[in-house]
Amino acid sequence: MKNIRLLTILLAIILFMSSNASSAEESVQLFMADGQLKSHPIRVFITKDIADSVSPKLMLKGSHAISKKNAAEDLLIKPLLIARKQESEQVVNENKVILTGTLLLFDLSHYPIPSYKTAMRLTPTLIWGEEGQYVAIGAHEIYLVNPVPAFIWPFAMVIFLVLIIIGMARHGKRRSIQFICNKEGNLSLARTQVALWTIVIGGMITAYGLMRLDVPEIPLSLVALMGLSLVTGGISYTQSVKKKNIESVAFKNELPASVADHQISIADLVIVPNEEGKAVLSLARAQMVFWTVLTLFLFIVKSILDGNLWAVPWELVALMGLSQVGYLAPKIPLKS
Repeated sequence: MKNIRLLTILLAIILFMSSNASSAEESVQLFMADGQLKSHPIRVFITKDIADSVSPKLMLKGSHAISKKNAAEDLLIKPLLIARKQESEQVVNENKVILTGTLLLFDLSHYPIPSYKTAMRLTPTLIWGEEGQYVAIGAHEIYLVNPVPAFIWPFAMVIFLVLIIIGMARHGKRRSIQFICNKEGNLSLARTQVALWTIVIGGMITAYGLMRLDVPEIPLSLVALMGLSLVTGGISYTQSVKKKNIESVAFKNELPASVADHQISIADLVIVPNEEGKAVLSLARAQMVFWTVLTLFLFIVKSILDGNLWAVPWELVALMGLSQVGYLAPKIPLKS
């Protein structure tokens, strides 16, 4: 009886160890972030310690309901770099967890994607070991992004929408430039700033939304910048109406001659009338133009190079806010 009991215990231990071993094998997971730009080093993370000696290779398979099979789908791509024993935050069953494994970097800059396509839907597969005896397949398909059309098409869409809005203004017998003009018919710096930020941020959000078929995470500093622009535009408009006391022309078929015939100039952005009514240069306006153009340029470049919407540093947001305070200060009359 003792021998039978001992044998039973040994069998139970063997079965337990084998089940643990099989579960350990099944627990290998492959993660490849969606919407990566092929011009950047592509990151692939696997929950297994993989050395260079086992020759890991990446294969990318696509679906072909409409398009033809790409010859590159049969290629086995060697990694540029292998980093073992790395920790990575991943989403598993809608929960963020920290996993340990191997991070591999691949160069897919020459992966053939048709020039008219913004991205290709692919299934990542990692193969390693002698004659490819081990295989790990990504749980989800991912989009590999073609950078040039990925930014051209969304901005073309934004420009198309702007043209529709301009057409609507013309249909109402209004000049579309009025969107960024004040009541006197001059270019409004605050309105111009709001228009530029709307177009640029809208284009970038559309671009990254199409890359991943999901709304991208919008940094809080970007929301703050857009809010500053809108608040500045609102205060500037209110003070302009109070100062000039111009009657609304929303229900008239024609604009006042003084506004309709006004010669609009880009110089309006840095010029203000003095107490005598003469146009003089404004340092506060010039400073606001400077910081707006600089921040817009940095935002576009950094968002493209980083592969994500750039979180504008709060120090730069503060500088923008100070320049807008300087712009608004002369517009707000002091109480005597």
